[in-house]
Amino acid sequence: MTRLGVLHLIGNALLLWLGYTWLGMSEADGPHLAGSALVLLAFGLGALWLHATALAFFGGDSAAASTALRRLPRLFVLALVVAFVYGLLWYCYGAFDPMAFTIGSAATMTLRRPVSPTRVLACFHAFIWLLRWVVVPALALPLAARIVSKTSPRLLRRWPYWLAVGALLLCAFWVPPRLLDWIPKADGFSMQAASFAARIGFGYLLFVAALLALEFFTSAGKSRSSQPTTVVSP
Repeated sequence: MTRLGVLHLIGNALLLWLGYTWLGMSEADGPHLAGSALVLLAFGLGALWLHATALAFFGGDSAAASTALRRLPRLFVLALVVAFVYGLLWYCYGAFDPMAFTIGSAATMTLRRPVSPTRVLACFHAFIWLLRWVVVPALALPLAARIVSKTSPRLLRRWPYWLAVGALLLCAFWVPPRLLDWIPKADGFSMQAASFAARIGFGYLLFVAALLALEFFTSAGKSRSSQPTTVVSP
């Protein structure tokens, strides 16, 4: 378990560096565009391999890394499907704006009371938010666990699982940026630097820990740490 934690601390740091590098790459011509695509592909495959290793490990696989590597093509297909779904949600999020006025007007005429288009739009955005942060991940993660560990946890029938997915994803992706944006009152450059270092360090640890907890929970919590003979494959 300790080796897995260290692996994720280092691996996620490398992935974040790779993603930052990709954001700064030029796409002015064909060679630069191809290089950007290769870096993006390396980022995606690396992220899939790293987190699939955790799913396999918590699912009870004694050779988690090698198993995740063998399952990488199927995981990549699943990732493409999930990316398509998120692209569709992103499109719907913006395309619904004109329809909010139509729905608001129709609801006003039907209910005989004013229904603000802004309220309709807010409800729709909340629905999309739930799909992004709870529904789609809660459906995709057990599929990924099924691919790498051949387990069939009946998580979708348990309402705590749905709550845990949303809470852990918010801890991983929503809280750390807010910590970085938060600027507490500190006197002097040294105090400000120490505050920034503490916030970025805690935010990164929270990011890694929340993702590992989510993968542990998704794989039905079958940690191999309880079996002394099990190690994570290098």
